Amino acid sequence: MKKKKIHPIVYFSLLFVVLVSIQAYFLYNTVLLKRNEIKARAKGILEKVDVDYKFLEDTNWDESLYKWYEYPDKKISEASFIKSIKFVNDSLSPTLQKFVEQQYKETGLKLAFKKELKRVYDLKAHNEIISNPLVIYQTNPKPEENYLLSESNWESTYSASKTEDVENIDPKGGIKKFVSQNSERSYNITQAMYFDVLNLNQILFKELWSLFLVSIVLMILVLWLYFQSYKKYKEQHLQVLLLHDTIDNVAHEFKTPLATLKVASKQMRIIKKDETLDLMDRQIHRLEHLLKPLDEVETLDKKATEQQIHDFLQDYTVLYPEIHWNINIQSKDDFKMSSVEMETILGNLIENSIKYGGKALDIKVMQLQDSLEIGVKDNGIGIAKEEQRKIFDKYYRVATNNIHNVKGLGLGLYLVQKMVQKHQGTIQMKSDLGKGCEITIKI
Repeated sequence: MKKKKIHPIVYFSLLFVVLVSIQAYFLYNTVLLKRNEIKARAKGILEKVDVDYKFLEDTNWDESLYKWYEYPDKKISEASFIKSIKFVNDSLSPTLQKFVEQQYKETGLKLAFKKELKRVYDLKAHNEIISNPLVIYQTNPKPEENYLLSESNWESTYSASKTEDVENIDPKGGIKKFVSQNSERSYNITQAMYFDVLNLNQILFKELWSLFLVSIVLMILVLWLYFQSYKKYKEQHLQVLLLHDTIDNVAHEFKTPLATLKVASKQMRIIKKDETLDLMDRQIHRLEHLLKPLDEVETLDKKATEQQIHDFLQDYTVLYPEIHWNINIQSKDDFKMSSVEMETILGNLIENSIKYGGKALDIKVMQLQDSLEIGVKDNGIGIAKEEQRKIFDKYYRVATNNIHNVKGLGLGLYLVQKMVQKHQGTIQMKSDLGKGCEITIKI
């Protein structure tokens, strides 16, 4: 069993997908590296020792913790603490934002950061004071991505003395005494600072757009080169197929003159006639021209005469006696074309008409002063509209319905057009499927 070949476009598609994947992988890693570089640059800027953040630390937010136990209800204490922290944050945000914009304006980075209270643990009561992290202060706009800038953990202890009035229970005296009591609180505190580069994507695009553009252009160029190569491959492949088809059909092109010679040979066996010998000479001459290079069209200075064209067409009437022939030749002088050109044009038009079902042919050759008109009309199967603009192309053959069974080189009408163009003439075609075909040449 013959192994089916994989179409070249499948190979290219796989290779192109691999190439795009590799390119995307490198671009992705480049973007990650650049992001990390920008983040590291921003982190280094925020960690500069000459930046003074003292105005942020003067908030004394931790003093709010020591009022925690002023409320017997933990929820009330937590709400009060959160409210005090929010008040601090709201009061600092405008100042902090202005500070950040002034401090880092020259860097080109739009920075945002925040300080967050992550954990508060009461060492005396052995319980968590807050249930969720709280923002102590942050810029506005706030960070969208929380990149860790720093984290710290420490213990904070607070001691305070409180004096209370206590009534004396001594029956001898009814005086009151003032008793002093010491209150101490100790907490384990964890806080962290986060930052973000708000214009990170804009910076990435600004620094990497040329790389993306080159990558896109490269992919487009690869696609363009492939399609150009594939187009050439298809053209060459078609030429090879046409060459094989030409070789297979060369023998068929010899059938017309050979068949004519056979008819003439049979007539000579019956009776010797000069007309038959002339017919044989003309067909031998045709065979000689068929053996010439396909691209070479012989032109002679000697112009065709009315008698030559009449004899040439007479050969076809002998070869195809079943065809109804209507021949009209008019000329007051020699034709504007050589006999070779006239025979090539008429021969190809007639043979095409017969090949494609013509049973009745009207042939007109008229030399009128400075103009020459050649017309061949048949009642064959006709030519579809979409095929008519292609039939004069070199090696083109109509391949619809049952027409593909017709043998030929696909060179006949190409040679006709080439000769007409040489004489700066025009070709007109009228045809519909099932209604025959009429070709008129004017020079």
